[in-house]
Amino acid sequence: MYISIAEAHNRLSHWLKQVSKSPVVITRRGKSVGVLMDPEEYEKLRRVAAYLQLLDVSRELGQGASADEIYLASRQELEDRT
Repeated sequence: MYISIAEAHNRLSHWLKQVSKSPVVITRRGKSVGVLMDPEEYEKLRRVAAYLQLLDVSRELGQGASADEIYLASRQELEDRT
């Protein structure tokens, strides 16, 4: 479903109830500028994106590193920075 920014602003509560059925795309002058979606669906998409990034890094480093090894190394690097 596509709605304008004005429609989203005027009826936000209504559209937030609709996201459990399907995402709501918000448009400005006919172009998509945002999406309202179910938080659980967003979390799934975020996890898939993170996993795909790990796979890309693994491929760049060669076949010697698994996604788990890259995850642990990157996590350790972030912890060392703090």
